[in-house]
Amino acid sequence: MRKEMKVLLAGAVALSSVLWAGEVIDINKGVDNPALIKKEDLGNKKVVTEEQLGYGAASLTGNTPPPKIEYDRPAPGAAKRFARSYVNAPPLIPHSVKGLLPITAKNNACLGCHMPDVAKSMGATPIPPSHFTDFRPSTKLVNGQVVKEGKVVGKDLKNTTDIKIAKFKKLKKLNPARYNCSQCHVPQANVKPLVGNTFKPDFMSKKQMESSNLLEVIDEGVK
Repeated sequence: MRKEMKVLLAGAVALSSVLWAGEVIDINKGVDNPALIKKEDLGNKKVVTEEQLGYGAASLTGNTPPPKIEYDRPAPGAAKRFARSYVNAPPLIPHSVKGLLPITAKNNACLGCHMPDVAKSMGATPIPPSHFTDFRPSTKLVNGQVVKEGKVVGKDLKNTTDIKIAKFKKLKKLNPARYNCSQCHVPQANVKPLVGNTFKPDFMSKKQMESSNLLEVIDEGVK
């Protein structure tokens, strides 16, 4: 695994000049296929078949194996980024993850390229400021009572959802809660969509397709 990692990282350094320069693959393109959507519009049908209930063409009662999925992606540094599914959505991993997963307590290969201090030189997307922030409310046990943000749960607060704005705590290191990258970020398989999708992300700028500004807008709409 270490040998594979060295090869992948070396490739990333060699290809770091191939920066994405704002070029992204729009993963939402073509998913609003009119033919697929019409086929799946079950609201006006009197009878719905087993095939229409499933995501595939096979009967739900049959023993049909799932289709083979290929995760054939370029090496780190050689792939174009995927556009985000929506504003501030966790971006998909555009490159091969062979030799990089699983992430363990002692090894996280993602950090070697995506930490902010090295990301630009590696041609990688930097980990955003939100991952260096603790959003959890301050919680203490005082005289047998749970106190959140200085308020007693059950007395000052009926429940924890009454806390509307938690105090942000900026951290000098990566928030441990964000350490397991593959919990939110996943590779994209080379498959055609099985169902049509009418969802269209409302990006206010091209930059929102490529990067996160979550920390700047986290309080929008909160009173």
